[in-house]
Amino acid sequence: MLNGKKVKLGDVLQVLTSQGVAYAQVTHKHPEFGYLIRVFSGFYDTEPADYSAVVSSPVQFSAFFVVQSAVNQGLLSVVANVPVPESLQAFPTFRSRNGGPGGSIWLWNGDEAVRLERDLSLEEQRCSTRGIISAPLLVERIENNYRAETHEVW
Repeated sequence: MLNGKKVKLGDVLQVLTSQGVAYAQVTHKHPEFGYLIRVFSGFYDTEPADYSAVVSSPVQFSAFFVVQSAVNQGLLSVVANVPVPESLQAFPTFRSRNGGPGGSIWLWNGDEAVRLERDLSLEEQRCSTRGIISAPLLVERIENNYRAETHEVW
């Protein structure tokens, strides 16, 4: 580790974008997909006085992300460590599609995947897509106000 900072649950990440500073929190570590982060809505002009308030704000999206690698490379920085809010302690459900457009849709809770024999409900459309995203994609999603419900799963 270049900067000696070992990422841990509760870490608040500062993400620099062309539109301002955004924040995310490391909420889980999955044995296969690695760290799960929750990206919070909004941009900040000044450093927040209380990061507990930041992590209590609405979640824009959830994603698996190579946090340790990104921190080591200086792509983002850990600015605080605060308890994961109760509302974010449960592992979220993700969705995926197998076989390309028109393929089967699956919901996954971190342990089990269930194939749907129907269309996604409105609530299920808010589930983030499963997969590990890159640092450029993380920034792009934040800048473009990405929302899971407006993203088609391919």
